[in-house]
Amino acid sequence: MKKQSTQDSEAAEPLPNNRQATKLLTPMVVGMDTLGAVIVLAMMVIVNLDVFGRWLADTPLDGTLELTEMGIVAVVYLQLAHAIAAGRLTRSDTLLGLLERRARRLNLALRAAFDLAGGLVLAIIVYGQAPRLIDAWNAGYYKGNIGIFTAPTWPLEAILLIGATLASIQFFVLALRHLKAIRSAGQ
Repeated sequence: MKKQSTQDSEAAEPLPNNRQATKLLTPMVVGMDTLGAVIVLAMMVIVNLDVFGRWLADTPLDGTLELTEMGIVAVVYLQLAHAIAAGRLTRSDTLLGLLERRARRLNLALRAAFDLAGGLVLAIIVYGQAPRLIDAWNAGYYKGNIGIFTAPTWPLEAILLIGATLASIQFFVLALRHLKAIRSAGQ
């Protein structure tokens, strides 16, 4: 029988489980993902009411444009952390796939670096978003036309802040898992 080399056994070990639940983060991420799905459903209802209102009674639904614009942005930020946690964030990982079999520790190091970079970018977004939320709240910013339809923008600004915060934390959690896997791969 042929003895397996250490490099072969190292490559055979799976990557850390990115879908492993965390006690506090996972319920919040899943809840935000669910809220995003509900908002998509609500947008479908609003757009259909607008279309049928125009078609049947020549009466469009006021605020359809504003609500769908805000809804699309909200859904992206509500579902971003879940996409990161589930490994469904769009990326090209051909190099990582090759390295997974040939150089496990380098693969894990690159994944950790990418996760840290993603977490830092989102942390910068959080840093810039916090003053926008405060400003929208204090100044009473709204979207729409007075007398026809207006919607305050602070709820959207809050969703952006919370979504970017949780996505940043999710990236950092994944980076820690990859760093721990590097340490255990070296032993």
